[in-house]
Parts: sequence; C-alpha cells; structure tokens
Amino acid sequence: MILYGQYDSPFVRRAAVALNHYGFRFERQVLSVFQDFEAMLAVNPLGKVPALQLDSGDLLFDSRAIIEYLDSIADPDRRLVPGSDAGNDALRSMLRIEAVGIGLAEKTYERGIEFSRRAPGKHDPDWIARLERQILSALAWIEERVGADWMVGDGMTRADLAVVTAATYLSEKLPDLYSQGRASKLETHRHKCECLPEFKESAYSTDEAQTTGWIAEPH
Repeated sequence: MILYGQYDSPFVRRAAVALNHYGFRFERQVLSVFQDFEAMLAVNPLGKVPALQLDSGDLLFDSRAIIEYLDSIADPDRRLVPGSDAGNDALRSMLRIEAVGIGLAEKTYERGIEFSRRAPGKHDPDWIARLERQILSALAWIEERVGADWMVGDGMTRADLAVVTAATYLSEKLPDLYSQGRASKLETHRHKCECLPEFKESAYSTDEAQTTGWIAEPH
C-alpha cells in the first residue's frame, strides 16, 4: 500500500497510526497539498490528503474512510473500535469523541491558514476569534472525557487516534492556544500515546511542515 501525504498533517498521521497498529506494510509518498497540488490532484480529485493506494491499485480518500476500511480487513482482536461486549454506549462514545477530535484538527488547520497562507492585512479577526473559541471549546470537552487509560473502554480506539493527533498538531502549530486550553489530562494522555510504537513510527514532522513553507506565528 502507498500512503500519500505529510506527517505534519493530523489526518495523514491518523491513517498512518492505524496502518502501523494493524501491522499493514505501506510506503509513503511525501506530497504536499500546497507544493505538490497538481500531483495530488492526479491522486485525489480534491487534491487533499491523505489518500491510500491499496495493493489492488484502488485508491481511498479521507482519513475516516481509510480507517473504516482498514477496520474491516484487520485482525478482529486489533480493531480500533470497542468490542461487541462493550455495548452500544461505548461505540456511541467513541464516535462522539472521534468526531470532536477530527473537528479540533480541522479548526486548527483553518486557524493556521489565517496566518500562514493569507497575505498580511487579509486576516479576519472575527473569524479568527470564532475559530479559537471552537478550538478551546473542543479542548475543554475532550479534557472532561479523558479516561484513566484510554478515551473509551480498556483499549485504544479511533477516539484516541483522533484526539492525540489533533492535540499534537495544535501543540505544534499553535502552542500558545494549546496552553490556554489547560488540558492537563489530555496532555498526559497525548504524551503516553505519542510514545507508543504505532505513533512513534509516524511521528509529527516539523521538517516536512517547513518544506511546504509553514512558519510559526510570532508570539
């Protein structure tokens, strides 16, 4: 399999962590949606990452679709969803937390665009304030749901992948805003997960971020 995208993207990292967790072997094409837009359009009609090319040659787009597919072909004992014995409440909880985690990554990306991709003087302060309020609201909501060991149940699920990759992305891109969230339990959980092999093998890459022209916001 071939995974397209960079490891400064929480969406690409989610897919990579799932691939690592399941033990699927894959190569990676380090393509940027900015620097390599034409090449990405040839892979995904939206020019977005991640994209996963299967051994059959078929392509899957979007991290949610990719992980859903991987879940369907993975060893049942390794699946990143609560077991059937956990009941529907656990599944609903995982889906809620996963959705907020993905949304946190999306809002962080939108907030970053305001500085890194818009020309000086083109920033919309009202829109920035709205995005920052959404980010801090999501952090507070997730913080209330961090469990003793995992976000849901007694094992790692897609909820952990979503919130950890999003939190790392936010801490790297907008560290001041991340610290404002005062999400100490989430930070502990993030550090624990980022030390696991499946996360470390697809660690956040500052080098890849800088290659696409990203720079940190001034303090």
